[in-house]
Amino acid sequence: MPSRDILVVIDNEAGIARRLAAVAALAKRVECRVTAMYITGLPATRAFADLDGWVQLYDAYMAARRAESLRAERAFRAELARLQLTGDWHFREVDMTEGVIAMARLHDLVVMGQTNPDAIPTALRPGEVALAAGRPALIVPYAGEFAEIGRRVLIAWNGTREAARALFDAMFLIEGAEAVTVLEIDTGEGGDGNPELRASHVVAALEQRGVAAKAETTVSDGTPIADVILSAAADAAADLIVMGAWGHSRLREYVMGGASRGILEAMTVPVLMSH
Repeated sequence: MPSRDILVVIDNEAGIARRLAAVAALAKRVECRVTAMYITGLPATRAFADLDGWVQLYDAYMAARRAESLRAERAFRAELARLQLTGDWHFREVDMTEGVIAMARLHDLVVMGQTNPDAIPTALRPGEVALAAGRPALIVPYAGEFAEIGRRVLIAWNGTREAARALFDAMFLIEGAEAVTVLEIDTGEGGDGNPELRASHVVAALEQRGVAAKAETTVSDGTPIADVILSAAADAAADLIVMGAWGHSRLREYVMGGASRGILEAMTVPVLMSH
């Protein structure tokens, strides 16, 4: 199997071990090259050129971020050596989300952390990266330990382009999985997917690749789709969810409470998303 180029987004020194633990779990499954990326982001005050003292605020912000980058790089290289992985370090002074999107386009996979509502907020928007990068995004929950990723896979399937993209973007993990479940929800209700492409068809396609999988069909019955997916993942003891991201417009997802947003807010296991 060819080596994979994995981009790992580093937020701060404290999160190094957790983020690289996810990469180490992937490295058990596939050969990979690791590129860590630390992006300062830009302070909001930069947009207000008439604000008294904004230059000083900007300089103080950037100095703090540069110092944090140096600490994070030292921690990254130490943890990389401990895990016996090889990798590079990149530092950029740009908008955080836009910087990650640009760099992700040159890699097979981008690994990010779920937004922690109790932590100091950052400018990184994982959902935006998954939507705009054109590459699959592996988003790791801010809580929990994940020594294995991709041994037991739940595929959320609705027949859409996004679901198909996620399925095949994740195939390098799916093909080596011990158990694969293809979940479809609320079939026959006029959704955006192709009604001719059911979970059973996905299972048949996987079996042709030598992957043993099973189809599971359920109804939401008013329960948010994200909750149904997470419940099914728990039932299957899945360590990875594979799903398409933002099948509807972002406005519709926001107004209606879409599955992508719900998963990003409440995920309990790593999620591989593609758009």
